[in-house]
Amino acid sequence: MGSASLTVQSARDLVLQHCQRIPGKQAVESVALLESFQRVLAEPVFLDCDQPPFARSMRDGFALRNEDVQSAPVLLRCVGEVRAGEMTETTLKSGEAMQIMTGAPVPEGANAVVMVENTDRPSDGLVQVLKPVKGGENIAPKGSERRAGDTVLRPGRRISAVEAAVLASAGKAEVLVYRRPVVAILATGDELVAVEAVPSAGQIRNSNSFSLYGQVLKSGGIPLILDTARDTLADLRRQIQRGLESDVLLVSGGVSMGKYDLVEPVFEELGVMVHFESVSMRPGKPTVFATWKDRWVFGLPGNPLSTFVAFELFVRPVLKVLQGLPAVGLPVVRGLLQADVVERSGRSAFLPARVSSGSGMLEISPANWKGSADVFGAVESNGLLIVPAQAARLTKGETVEALLFEDLAYSNEVSL
Repeated sequence: MGSASLTVQSARDLVLQHCQRIPGKQAVESVALLESFQRVLAEPVFLDCDQPPFARSMRDGFALRNEDVQSAPVLLRCVGEVRAGEMTETTLKSGEAMQIMTGAPVPEGANAVVMVENTDRPSDGLVQVLKPVKGGENIAPKGSERRAGDTVLRPGRRISAVEAAVLASAGKAEVLVYRRPVVAILATGDELVAVEAVPSAGQIRNSNSFSLYGQVLKSGGIPLILDTARDTLADLRRQIQRGLESDVLLVSGGVSMGKYDLVEPVFEELGVMVHFESVSMRPGKPTVFATWKDRWVFGLPGNPLSTFVAFELFVRPVLKVLQGLPAVGLPVVRGLLQADVVERSGRSAFLPARVSSGSGMLEISPANWKGSADVFGAVESNGLLIVPAQAARLTKGETVEALLFEDLAYSNEVSL
């Protein structure tokens, strides 16, 4: 590794350029409606019948002819009732009304519904209408929402509760969705031990595999944690070859310039094409982006926050596009900086911060963070303060930007 670092924006642009080769080639599968939540629709959905499929009452009340009640209060003869889910064969005549429930089909002959609170019942057979109504009032006509054959959902839409209701209304018991990409997660390094182990001198527990697992899940992928690879060419080769069987391979660690950083030689041996191997950012400078056949490969730095940041900037857009979603801008917000920040790296910096609501504007507070290995200093953060490469100092009270961890309200694409 020794080439010049790309800017964050240039590196993202390069990843997104490769993403443009994906659309139209994503794998799809059919799943049951109840299994489709948070999946991405891969087919247009058409209505098979008008909605509503009949003239529907929008209120509890009485169906009637509006011309009969223009001189209200007026007494009408009540000839029955109709509830939601049932039809009546009765045709209303002049001077008649029928009690009706919300969602019930409006009987023939009626052209309005008066709300129950605007009526009185002097006896079972009579109803007194206290206010006049207009023709069509409180009635949703047949097909007034959508017509049979209308497109109600288009491909590329993530299925949430509202989309599920539309799918159910359209009779879609089975839904065609984009397949979730399988993402292999490979941590490397002789210093790593399992979570349940007690580290010896010089050892640390493997945390990156678990943070990446959560990030992949949140991005809609299927995470697959591989056995930790030791710092030998043979072990790395074996594990990387296994990881290349997945749609995306994330290699954590082993991508710097140390004597035992052996990932790049294995990539070269296996024919993995490296597109960039360094990004001018802190943390996360030794980030690698590569491809192998139709697979996506990322070499992520070993320090926990470096790994986290590199995933958000470069891996997440790939997972979105593989699922039929657009690789849109970052979830960036603007707010008032709550403390001075000095940044002398000369690179774009992404520093743990807390974004909160202030008096009419967001407030961005830098975290007490000791560096890219300090995951504990970042745990109270919900975002990353963005320090532009050209800014050596940010001053308390100025407007700054932060990249959010969670999907709160955010602005569009921002240049980094």
